[in-house]
Amino acid sequence: MKSALLILWLAVVAGVLGYLVWQKEQTVAQGRLVLLELAPRDPRSLMQGDYMVLRYSLAQEMENQPEKLAQKGLLVLKLDERGVGKGLRLHQGEALGPDEQLLIYRDRQGLRIGAESFFFQEGDAALYENGRYGELKVDAEGNSVLTGLRDADLKPLGRPVIQ
Repeated sequence: MKSALLILWLAVVAGVLGYLVWQKEQTVAQGRLVLLELAPRDPRSLMQGDYMVLRYSLAQEMENQPEKLAQKGLLVLKLDERGVGKGLRLHQGEALGPDEQLLIYRDRQGLRIGAESFFFQEGDAALYENGRYGELKVDAEGNSVLTGLRDADLKPLGRPVIQ
């Protein structure tokens, strides 16, 4: 009996994890490319082992708004012709224009949007030190997956993370 319950529990956990992976794969495959400017940071503390801590300029801009943000919500980004997103407003359920995109945010002692860490292979830090934009794939509901970094000229840096 205990063995059957353990096997059932493991199957449920594996199923949930598989579903979460499948969801992220769908976002990467079908999501819209959005570039978000990275906030200035101290390059001496930028690299920690084999990952880079990311902070987005958009998060800082939204934190400085006079209105109180909910714990979790949706931002409406305005995308320029290059795919660079700028914060426009909080989403109130209205229809979006063709150059607008939803992005989920969470307020956890600071605004969090997108991935907060960029992991890379050991020894590849120099490939990413000129990163100025985070490259994300974002689905219609505002879920995002970080797919790479880009330089000031919007050229991809380093090795492709996800193809």
